[in-house]
This record gives sequence, C-alpha cells and structure tokens, in this order.
Amino acid sequence: MSNQVINAAVQQLKLEHIRLCKELARIDEALSVLGNFDGVPAVPAKSARTAKPVVVKAKRKISAAARKKMSDAARARWAARKKEKLPAK
Repeated sequence: MSNQVINAAVQQLKLEHIRLCKELARIDEALSVLGNFDGVPAVPAKSARTAKPVVVKAKRKISAAARKKMSDAARARWAARKKEKLPAK
C-alpha cells in the first residue's frame, strides 16, 4: 500500500476515535445525571477533551527458567504452610 492510503486510513481512524470519545462523554454525562437508580454508583462525567485514548500494553514474556523459579518458590511456600497446619502426633 502507498503511504497516501495508509495516511488516509490513520486519519480516518483518528476521526473515529474522537467521535467515539465524544459519544462516551455524552453517555457518561447521561449516567451521572441519572444517578444510581439501580444501586450502582453513577459514572463521573468526563469531557471529550480530557478523555485519554486507551493504550494497550504488550504482555510481558516470562522465560521458562523464570516460570520454573516461580513455580518452585510457590511449591516451597505451599509445603511450608502445609507443614505448619499438620497436627502434632
């Protein structure tokens, strides 16, 4: 794809993001006006200008060695706890 097509797609996505943020702000405002009729606290209203875009963080990858260390440590904790709970005979 050409850069022009990609730039147009990015621009369109940015406009859609702005539109959705404004829509969410209107919904939040309506909820705050309605209050908590069903026992659930109302959502505080946010203006579309202060709404920040959602950033999805990449999951951290844990090596097999690190997972094994964590597993061994957990087993040791469980064994120690089980040993404490056993009644003396």
